[in-house]
Amino acid sequence: MKKLMAVSLLSTVLLAACQPANITAVKWDTGEKGAGVQTRCERVDMRDHSEMQSAFAKYDGWKLIYVSEYTTGNKSGTDGAVCFERVK
Repeated sequence: MKKLMAVSLLSTVLLAACQPANITAVKWDTGEKGAGVQTRCERVDMRDHSEMQSAFAKYDGWKLIYVSEYTTGNKSGTDGAVCFERVK
């Protein structure tokens, strides 16, 4: 009985933890070109509102040009990348 419970528990954990990843990305073309263009990217935990606010506050006045979100169906790991651009 203990072996059956252990196998059942392990199967449940594996099924829940091994969900396929959902990757969503959006890129906007600003049309800016040349040596005067600066681009910066940050990794952001999309579940942490304060971390997102902090990243966006650093780039106040910059254009948001790229957002990518990597998550699993069970939302155990939601991670993102955001990129900003400006002309010097």
